[in-house]
Amino acid sequence: MNRWVSTSEKTSFLQWFLKNHRLKSKEARTILDYLINHSHILENTTFSHTLSTDSKTIVISSMQSDEPGFIYYDHGKKSEDPSKVLGDFMAHPGTKRNMMIHFYGSHIHSSYQKLVQTPIKEQFQNYKRFKKYELATNSVLSQVQQQTDRASLLADIDQALDERNEARFKELTLLLRELDQ
Repeated sequence: MNRWVSTSEKTSFLQWFLKNHRLKSKEARTILDYLINHSHILENTTFSHTLSTDSKTIVISSMQSDEPGFIYYDHGKKSEDPSKVLGDFMAHPGTKRNMMIHFYGSHIHSSYQKLVQTPIKEQFQNYKRFKKYELATNSVLSQVQQQTDRASLLADIDQALDERNEARFKELTLLLRELDQ
């Protein structure tokens, strides 16, 4: 689910990342430092697990990662020149960007996972799956409710028979027929 992530959360993670990891591309550090010092640009940056080459996406990797050190995708154009990103930051500071950071343990690092936004497609798939669960649950609940109501009516019919209350018996058997239909 997409939740708002504050720039202070993003900043503290990037500072931690720069302090604890060596980057494959030294110039990528300049980009991260720029983001840390320019919160209005960082505010428009979304962390993601999925690579979106049809939008503006920055990919940065640490030395422990098998991924390339730095790649910038700008609407289908791939570049390995960090100066293009800095130029884009300065020319279009309000533009939405995606960022992927690859480092050892990223999939279990809680601070990073809090920053990562779930793609809309995945949210929609989750919604459809949970809707199916809801329908199945409601079906089971209605069956249980019907069985409970039927058992209660049968018990009331037995009581009416024991009491030799013909009017109550007829009333309850009508209800039972309606319930069985």
